[in-house]
Amino acid sequence: MTKFTIILMLIFSNMIFGNKIDKLNTTKEVIEFVKTVHPEYGIVRYKDFKYGIFDIESIDSIYNQLKCKGIFKIDEIKNWQKIDVNNDGLTDLIFISHFYGYTQNVIIDEGNNGFKLIRNIVKFDECEYIKPIKVQDKNELRIRKVNLPFDFDDNIEKYTKIDTLTYKYDSFIELNDKVIIDNKIKNIEVKTDYCFGTCPVFKLTINKNGLAEFDGIEFTKFKGKSIKQLNQKSVDEIFNMLNYIEVIKLNDYYEVNSTDAPTVTLDIFFENGTVKKIKDYGLSGTYGLTALYSKLTKLGTETEWK
Repeated sequence: MTKFTIILMLIFSNMIFGNKIDKLNTTKEVIEFVKTVHPEYGIVRYKDFKYGIFDIESIDSIYNQLKCKGIFKIDEIKNWQKIDVNNDGLTDLIFISHFYGYTQNVIIDEGNNGFKLIRNIVKFDECEYIKPIKVQDKNELRIRKVNLPFDFDDNIEKYTKIDTLTYKYDSFIELNDKVIIDNKIKNIEVKTDYCFGTCPVFKLTINKNGLAEFDGIEFTKFKGKSIKQLNQKSVDEIFNMLNYIEVIKLNDYYEVNSTDAPTVTLDIFFENGTVKKIKDYGLSGTYGLTALYSKLTKLGTETEWK
């Protein structure tokens, strides 16, 4: 087989498999495509229980469910749209779905017929919303985020924040368009706590050279203490991410207004001897922190500790 033939086959393969999102033209087609990416959405447990049947409703129906119609105009709402949201040349999909409540989601085309579902908004009916915008000729996401504490009052707007998200470190995190400062992080320590369910409970310490100490406590594949040298590329990504999200400037405490949620305690130790401590009940202080917790949890629960 000649090199030219192989190139033609690769081009033809991309034409067939690489543009599934581009070919979507109707809501019905979008629904069926989403179910192939996330098969759980295709499971109907109770036929007479519409609340638990995955659907992408009409714009009118979605708009009528909003609790604060005065904030959005109906022409601002799109039940689904195609856009290259991470600026890699491949078309991605943003959609509002109903599955035990309204959520706003993104499917990223990762190439080679691979797709990744990201659930960005879980309180859409409470007027959280994302929409694509242009920032210096790049596609980003503008988000209206509502963070209600336990003791919130009726003035919801004071708990609302408008921000811009960018796709970086395999997640949507707050855009930082400033010069990134190296804060000289020495090591980090993350501790997770129990929730109502099977949340993994562990303690993980990682230094800048990749040496990690793990203590698996509950709902982890490995229980007990272990020391291991981690992949330096993965460690560098986490430390660079901490600088990008400007962890030193974040709040010391975050919470959600629900019960039985998990808690993460994060300690960042700097070379100058200072320590940044963050306690996050609900794991949703910022999008950057949520992405960080996900990476640290993956390291803690999927690494082959011995």
